[in-house]
Amino acid sequence: MAPFPCLPFFTTTKSKTTSNCIPIEQFCHRFSLAELQAATNGFKPSLIVSEEGQCQVYKGHLKGHGDVAIKHFKTRSPAYDIEFRVEVKILCQLHHPNIVPLVGFCEHKNDKFVVYDYVSNGSLYDCLHGTNNNGGVPLSWIQRLNICIGVARGLHYIYFETKIPIMHRAVKSSNVLLDHNLVPKVADFGLCKKHPQEESRPKPPRVELRENLEVSLEYLEPEYFMTARLSDKSDVYSFGVVMLEILCRKKACFLTPSGDCEYLVKWAFDDERKGVFEKIVDPSLIGKIAPACWEVFIEIVQRCLASVEERPTMGEVTMVLENAFLLQREQMCEGV
Repeated sequence: MAPFPCLPFFTTTKSKTTSNCIPIEQFCHRFSLAELQAATNGFKPSLIVSEEGQCQVYKGHLKGHGDVAIKHFKTRSPAYDIEFRVEVKILCQLHHPNIVPLVGFCEHKNDKFVVYDYVSNGSLYDCLHGTNNNGGVPLSWIQRLNICIGVARGLHYIYFETKIPIMHRAVKSSNVLLDHNLVPKVADFGLCKKHPQEESRPKPPRVELRENLEVSLEYLEPEYFMTARLSDKSDVYSFGVVMLEILCRKKACFLTPSGDCEYLVKWAFDDERKGVFEKIVDPSLIGKIAPACWEVFIEIVQRCLASVEERPTMGEVTMVLENAFLLQREQMCEGV
């Protein structure tokens, strides 16, 4: 099957009927509600592994498949119906080691579910800021670099290696899942959007978000607040925030000791801290980052957070991060 045969269904924010689309049953396996109830002991509350917005994610076990994550769309609004269908139709056609694998879906009356492979280490957000971080041991710098590289490869894949380039539009640490080997899997494709086929990949037109889109402001590029539009370079900016979050081990928006809300980008690059390694890096990494690696890494972070015209492509980001990884490994070898 050719990639994205039904993409016109979600190319615009305006409502469209589904009559011109291939039924989603033809994209992937459809589960019955009874199968998902059995997999989750009747959607037992203790099996909820995450909850964000109008969605709950349960850990379940499907006979013949194993552990799965089951995302339940709790709302019945048309916007979330579109999000559900977009996520199913895109994920069933994306096959990459850094994209969360889709198992199937369930649509029963007003209840809608998306079923994925279960990713055992939870989200990057939880691993950095929560309680599942290897028993409280911070991630090493090599582990963090590998995570950055994997996420960059996944984002590069959906934009440059699919038939039709796609923007994710919700790049944030909570939408990066980590498997048992800490391999990152980009997740939550319900808000993504394709670019028109007639446009060139490097400079597609900027597109508008749905009016009722729930966004995480701390990951949004500054230009959004003036134009209310996003582009592929918006994902690059958001990934820059994620990289900074990984480096500093601070939330993208956090409370200061005085109780004020502080954005990580502003905090890390204010006059007091800009360029000062010890003032922004996670204390557990002090003395463990090779100077050459640090220079390459912080430069690509700053470029991702620059104005739209100055931001690199995700392919360039990937290559720079791979170089930073090699520089780090070189110093580790020299120290042996």
